[in-house]
Amino acid sequence: MTNLPISDLIRNSFSLAWRYKYLWLFGLFAAGGSGGPGLNLGGGDTPPDPETIRAWFLAAIAMILLVGLVLGTIVLILHVISKTGLIYNVYQIDAGGAHSLSAGWDFARRRFWPMMGLTLLQVCVIFFIVFVPVLAGALIFAASTPLGILAFMLIIPLCLGLVMGILVTWTYAERFLILESRRVTEAIADGWSLLKTEWRPSIITFLAEIGIVIGAIMVLWIVGLVTALPAIALWPVSKLFAIIYGAFILVPIFVVSSAYLGTFRSALWTRVFLALRAPAYAAAQTAAPENLGPAQPSSPMFE
Repeated sequence: MTNLPISDLIRNSFSLAWRYKYLWLFGLFAAGGSGGPGLNLGGGDTPPDPETIRAWFLAAIAMILLVGLVLGTIVLILHVISKTGLIYNVYQIDAGGAHSLSAGWDFARRRFWPMMGLTLLQVCVIFFIVFVPVLAGALIFAASTPLGILAFMLIIPLCLGLVMGILVTWTYAERFLILESRRVTEAIADGWSLLKTEWRPSIITFLAEIGIVIGAIMVLWIVGLVTALPAIALWPVSKLFAIIYGAFILVPIFVVSSAYLGTFRSALWTRVFLALRAPAYAAAQTAAPENLGPAQPSSPMFE
């Protein structure tokens, strides 16, 4: 099992995320009209028609679902592109290769569908892993409250452990997919194999990441509350100025912080992955020197 200098990797990933600020655009998504006819429900003292109300209500629900679907699709596409672009650029930075926003975008475009498939599969697996035990626990709880409580005491830790394993497996799988051109199923199998082999540094990195994220969120909320004091003071005087203050001061703070943190997290896991895979790369280069492998910027996998 590899003994990783995780503290050094964390510190260097923070430094990389701060130095290469163009990556923040990827990092922001890598963490996930006006006008028209008015609603006429009746005029004067005439009560609204129940059928009209029902029709407008259904139309509003349909519109909300449609807008949510469109926005969700856009965010998902940007999320997939951003994850791929970040992994590619961090690798190129560490390998001394060419890196840029446009290069990351171009590479992400070429690897979009495999990464999209991997991402959607992760969502489905996590949903299944969480939904089935929770549904079973709910049925047990409905039949017997004491047994239901006992079931949930067992189900919650089990689900958390399974979700953690899935998240780390998919984190490695994404890098197998991007950096070693694996197929989706191969990337998942290799990710799970790497987690089983290197479970200790993987768990330590995961827990360290969770601790850092929780700490960053706490600091961010404290800074946000302190910064929001002028908006709170302005609210009774002028709600418009308070909203403008929040839009131009508070929103950028949260956006920039999220982008920086997303860049750091991706850089950390990419560097952990490369460190864990270094022995395999060295062995491959020794066996076949003409194969440069993923540790070189001119690797065939980026052709």
